[in-house]
Amino acid sequence: MCVVVAACEKNDRDLTSEMDTIKKANNGMIKSYGNEMVLKWNRALSAAIDQKMPVAPEARIYAMVSLAVHDALNNVVPEHGTYLLDNSGVEYKDISKKNIQSLADAAVAQSAHDMLAALVPAAAANAGVLLAESLAAIEDSELKDRGIAAGKAAAQAVLADRQGDPALGFAAYPQGTAPGEYRSTMPYAVANPPIWPNNAVYAPGMGTFRPFAMTSSDQFRAEPPYSLVSPEYAADYDEVKRLGSSTSTERTPEQAELALFYLDNMGSSANRIARFMAEQEELDGWETAKLLALLNMAQFDACLSSFEGAYYYNRWRPITAIRMGETDGNDATAGDPAWATLPSARAVPPIPTYPAAYTQMAGATAEILRLFFKEDEKSFTIGSYSLAGAEKSYTTFSAYAEDVSMSRIYAGFQFRHDVEAGERMGRELARYIFETKFRDL
Repeated sequence: MCVVVAACEKNDRDLTSEMDTIKKANNGMIKSYGNEMVLKWNRALSAAIDQKMPVAPEARIYAMVSLAVHDALNNVVPEHGTYLLDNSGVEYKDISKKNIQSLADAAVAQSAHDMLAALVPAAAANAGVLLAESLAAIEDSELKDRGIAAGKAAAQAVLADRQGDPALGFAAYPQGTAPGEYRSTMPYAVANPPIWPNNAVYAPGMGTFRPFAMTSSDQFRAEPPYSLVSPEYAADYDEVKRLGSSTSTERTPEQAELALFYLDNMGSSANRIARFMAEQEELDGWETAKLLALLNMAQFDACLSSFEGAYYYNRWRPITAIRMGETDGNDATAGDPAWATLPSARAVPPIPTYPAAYTQMAGATAEILRLFFKEDEKSFTIGSYSLAGAEKSYTTFSAYAEDVSMSRIYAGFQFRHDVEAGERMGRELARYIFETKFRDL
């Protein structure tokens, strides 16, 4: 018996040693693959969609493309759990540091191309040119063909999974009648009507979307907004009335600049930060693909969660609240029928105000980055489409999310409770996604 036990212990030690050796070799192989191809296609995606559509469809496209790229890479060498494309039977014993780039580059390029061409037809020609360029740089081989096949399969899986998503657009919306209820802020010209109907809002049915990671669209619904007769509401009302007004004498030039700087769509902003961090921290290709997939799932689900909550609570925007301030039942809220938001800001977002979508997405961004890099204190710089030539530098992810939140007050778009609740729920959602998706294998 002693001989048998000793032999078993030796076999266990040998097996453990062999597995450790394999794991070390695999990690070294994966670390040898840089993130250039992943970032090249993420930049191409940004060039195709940034600021060319509303926030929600932009975030959806970012999520779908990033998930396909992540699944394609993890069907080359299974490093992380996948979103859709099963990688449990992937054979990769013939892959080494010498040939992994050919296989991985082909998988990334093909998956990103197929998604971009399908989701953004206007970008299909440019995507085709970039794919040809990417594949031409890879020597023809069975491994290249295998990478192309993995990329195609990943893209097909994601496209098939999301083909039932409803269309997003403007729709007529019942106008509130009681104090606090939402009234449409969309302009409408009777003689020459724009593409939306009268009393329009954006995507009132978005809560019916199937999330990418959440169990349901109301999983992270914010707590109810403040009562209109509460002192907390009066304080928020006074703050945005003073700091978000077109005629404000209290808003500083720096605060006004912040409001304009963060008019960019949040998906665009988040992906620029992620690219900056991926290069600065020298992430490998697998790490970069995972970061982008986590971040963009969180972006869309945060947008979805905030829209669901906004239409559930149906709370009016500051521009309506202040113009009707004498009717809200709160003696501490003096109305101003002529009140308007910060000049040069884009139109007031055409959805109810609570919770704030931008800050829920910013909170999710900051939390995903904090969890991924295992600390909040990281330095990065970001630019703005909305304020050309301007840049902002940060030393923490939290400071970025806080600036996005305050920018909505300075623009006159939202109350403090709107932005604080949004950021808080975005962080909760991000923690859930980080803890449940793409675990290391």
